[in-house]
Amino acid sequence: MPIHHRLYRCPRCGHDPLSGHKGRAECLACGTKFERGRGAIIVVRPPGGPPEETSANHLLLALKNLGGPSLVTDKHGESLFREAKIALGRVEGHDVIRSRGEVLGFSEKTSWKGTGLLKLDGGTLCFKPDEGTEICFRSLDDIRGVQISSRAVQITLEGSRMHQFEFLEDSPRRWEQLLCLSLERFHADRGETIVEFKPRLVTTRDG
Repeated sequence: MPIHHRLYRCPRCGHDPLSGHKGRAECLACGTKFERGRGAIIVVRPPGGPPEETSANHLLLALKNLGGPSLVTDKHGESLFREAKIALGRVEGHDVIRSRGEVLGFSEKTSWKGTGLLKLDGGTLCFKPDEGTEICFRSLDDIRGVQISSRAVQITLEGSRMHQFEFLEDSPRRWEQLLCLSLERFHADRGETIVEFKPRLVTTRDG
């Protein structure tokens, strides 16, 4: 995953988003640069200062403390609202990977449905294709699992149906966290706590 997708906001000043490519990212607000180092090390290059080595987890924690995924604030408080351009796919089984007659593993077989705009608005999630009819997932109660896969986020629906959102510009990590936060709020209103998001959503009753 490109570093500017993992660190989708600047962990130093909170500016949203970082710009970058593959193993390098830069904050256009404070001028701090981030480069992938050895293993899980990130080299931070502040403007006018010496480079610093830190862990990816440390920067992710700093990002979380700055508010994590960017939220919209209106007269009612924080609102979970975001739109992003995606390619929508539906996972329809698996292909068997073989070599010399031996089964090495399996790969997901995805049927691509086209590109369009994915919109999260509070407790609803909809996809408006460039051509065709809007698809809405009615409510977050439909979602039975959330997981990230490279540049995409996969959601499992009732009946083990799985949709894949491949983000063309935005960060899949941000969207994974937005969907998880939205699901946490949805289930909290029902007196439930989510203890696991993948591969299946697992909840417990509060109290």
